[in-house]
Amino acid sequence: MVFLPAGEYLMGATEEEFKGEDQYRFMYLGETPRHKVNIKSFEIAKFSVTRKQFGMFASETGFDGKGCKIFNGRKWILDSNASWKNPGFKQTDQDPAVCISWDDAQKFIAWIDLKISNNTGEHFRLPTEEEWEYAARAGTATSSYWGGNSFEQCKYENARDSTARLLDPSVPFVECNDGYITTAPVGSFRPNPWGLFDMLGNAYQWISDCSSLGYSDGSIAVAREGVKMYGCSSRVLRGASWASIPIAVRSANRGGARPNMRSSTIGFRLAADISN
Repeated sequence: MVFLPAGEYLMGATEEEFKGEDQYRFMYLGETPRHKVNIKSFEIAKFSVTRKQFGMFASETGFDGKGCKIFNGRKWILDSNASWKNPGFKQTDQDPAVCISWDDAQKFIAWIDLKISNNTGEHFRLPTEEEWEYAARAGTATSSYWGGNSFEQCKYENARDSTARLLDPSVPFVECNDGYITTAPVGSFRPNPWGLFDMLGNAYQWISDCSSLGYSDGSIAVAREGVKMYGCSSRVLRGASWASIPIAVRSANRGGARPNMRSSTIGFRLAADISN
């Protein structure tokens, strides 16, 4: 876990991020209005939960979790036999666990809390959306923490690059080669300025908050009042994945999915409150 001090930042996208990208204007509507946010100190994991870590949970609890959306070489399908064990491609133990739903992540958190909290007093959770973007930006204001130059993407993140032509040559990609077609072992690329890896690539990350279209309804302003937990029809996803197109590899990028949704592009990262 990495300690992040309290701070303030501007959350959301700018007009400049979508210059020349009119076909993706709908994303801008979901990432605005830009607004000032104050964050209390908290901890966030340096890496996403790995396949090895999730496997320990599955082994001890008998968790199965079959049924996942995967790419079968031609299109995205819901495969009833796909799971975190078999996401449609080979993984190492150090790759991020994918095919994980929000509900699955909550089960993992309950399990690890029982194993660890009695000894450390630390209680894990998913980060709030405000916390996540604060962590992803790491003090920067550009579209990505390396300055927004898409051609630098392959140094910092595993997303859709020239290797993706093997998957689908019709989808936009960056003209660089990060060496991975699907997931990579966590920490394979450069970290952001606060020492966090894979914040904008490898696997999308589940967030505690309910999802909303943009920030105008105030549903995002909950980080300092407590995390919304239950009763949502969809939950927020942040970051990007191995399959993300260049416009999605930004700190402001956000989406949502049903809490029971599993995809070979989705994993999660732990957060924790600071103990007094």
